[in-house]
Amino acid sequence: MLRKEAVDIAFIQETHFRHLHIPHVHSKQFPYWYHAAYSSASRGVSIGIGKNVPFQMIAKMADPDGRYLLLKGKVLNLTVTLANLYAPNRHQTRWLKRTLENLRVFSEGLLIIGGDFNLVFDAEIDTTTVSRPVSLGGLRQLRMTLSDLGVSDVWRLLHPGDRDYTFHSKVHNSYQRLDYFFYQ
Repeated sequence: MLRKEAVDIAFIQETHFRHLHIPHVHSKQFPYWYHAAYSSASRGVSIGIGKNVPFQMIAKMADPDGRYLLLKGKVLNLTVTLANLYAPNRHQTRWLKRTLENLRVFSEGLLIIGGDFNLVFDAEIDTTTVSRPVSLGGLRQLRMTLSDLGVSDVWRLLHPGDRDYTFHSKVHNSYQRLDYFFYQ
């Protein structure tokens, strides 16, 4: 799928690699893979760098719980920070705020944040349900933290009023947009 979509940098969540059993990925298209894994086969995030991206890593911060991976590096003469996040199903705003604070200290240069945030930012257009499991105050703080980082929701900028979803719940018969990319 990565080749078909002409992807150069891949952010993957829920890899389910165990801490000490991360497989070596052999791929001509994606020769460089970085991982954050957990002690059991749950969670996990990876970032794959394609062969056409001249990425030179400067620093890496991998969450021991397998929920985030932060990479800082150079692409040509540009410093970039890549952050792949996989938020828990509960207390997402608290976890995201804490993780974004770590990112603020770690990041340098151009910042790209992607991942499964396990929450809906706009209940009016990003879900087919009316329930709001995340507090409005927590969402407001999270939006402010993202604004302070100087990042914007790329998909929402390009599709201001569109409804499109990244997750379907069979149990609740609902659709939600839980996966995001933010760009500085």
